[in-house]
Amino acid sequence: MKKLIALVLALVCVLGLVGCGKTENIIFPFSASDVETVESYYDDGGSEIQKKTTTDEAAIDYLYTYFSELPLKNKQSSDEGNTLKFVFTLADGTTYELTYVGVAVKTGRLQSETAGFDYFTSSDVVGVWNGLSGEIELTPKE
Repeated sequence: MKKLIALVLALVCVLGLVGCGKTENIIFPFSASDVETVESYYDDGGSEIQKKTTTDEAAIDYLYTYFSELPLKNKQSSDEGNTLKFVFTLADGTTYELTYVGVAVKTGRLQSETAGFDYFTSSDVVGVWNGLSGEIELTPKE
């Protein structure tokens, strides 16, 4: 009887741990072909914000796929750090915003007021921004 109870308790613990690791994904309410431009803003705590504008279809498809497949978790963490904002401008003139707040190296919070979510991720979103082609425009903080 003790072995049965121990087995049941072990099974409950394993199932509980598996449930805690559940990941979410972003489901965009548009397709990549609907996106005309992606403006991205990087605030690394300096006196200026860096901006890149992406119109290249391949880069837009890459960003769309990257964020769609990005593993996200409902997990508490700090909301302080470097900030990256991606603004997807659609053909109909509407926008969809994603904001990434870096908590540590390759970890942070991905938030969207447009879609109403706030998730934790352990992905290198800053590295994705660094890999985007295009001129960097510097704008002063307001």
